[in-house]
Amino acid sequence: MSNEMRRLAARLDAWGPSFTGSTRAAALMRIALATIAISRFGGEIGFHQVENPFVLLLSGMFFLFVAMMFIGYLSRLACFGTGVSVLVLYIAGAVTQTPGWAHHHVYLLAIACILLGLTACGRSYSIDRLRALNVAQRVPATHEGPREYGALWGQRLIALQLSAMYFWTAIDKTDRAFLSGERLEQTFVWTYSGRALEFVLAYPGLIAALAIMVVIVEYALAVAILVPRWHIWALPLGLALHAGFYLMLPVHTYSATAMVLYLALLDPARVHNFIDRIQGHGRVAHHL
Repeated sequence: MSNEMRRLAARLDAWGPSFTGSTRAAALMRIALATIAISRFGGEIGFHQVENPFVLLLSGMFFLFVAMMFIGYLSRLACFGTGVSVLVLYIAGAVTQTPGWAHHHVYLLAIACILLGLTACGRSYSIDRLRALNVAQRVPATHEGPREYGALWGQRLIALQLSAMYFWTAIDKTDRAFLSGERLEQTFVWTYSGRALEFVLAYPGLIAALAIMVVIVEYALAVAILVPRWHIWALPLGLALHAGFYLMLPVHTYSATAMVLYLALLDPARVHNFIDRIQGHGRVAHHL
């Protein structure tokens, strides 16, 4: 292997498998995704809705793992368990044609939880950290608690998942039906008929322009979110896009999930430092 190939392999390893840093952003994603998961499915698979033993078992697993994920107890296992539970719901929805379950919104939530399990997401804001602090206090020579620092390989994979989502949703929309505004107009008819925004249907040209803008933005975000120096405009644009989706369309938890996953795009040290500053603490270095 040439020196140039070795350097490239080393850079790729540092970017991905060996990527480490502050675990606060990962912990915030853990708490938020658990909240989103329970909001999305809690009312639909509660014990009062169970009709057979399989669903009862799946429901019990889901609520157990999502509770563990929220409080950060055995955090990585809890993230895997929650992600697998949601993935089973996604597959079951496709088999049984349950409305809203076999949707890419649900798939994104499931995969994000599974990938988060590849991070040290329990080293901040968790029962796991509290237990580690208690252990450290029993050691007389220990002056500081365990560091909020660890492996973040899953965070990189979440960023790639977001990029792939934007790319393939843009590909799906790149046809005459969507770019002409017809598909979006059908969605607006179903959403706005008999409601205050029904007047929008009188402007098909505006709907077509919105459709084209969405496709352009999604193609741009597929690349821009992976380039740190472009984040200054790409991240606000992406957040505005998802806020627009949430306000204008019945996208349920999709926008909330995507917005939470933007934490995976940020520099973990900057997130840590920002939290320190708003809490009145010193710089990030003394924690890491």
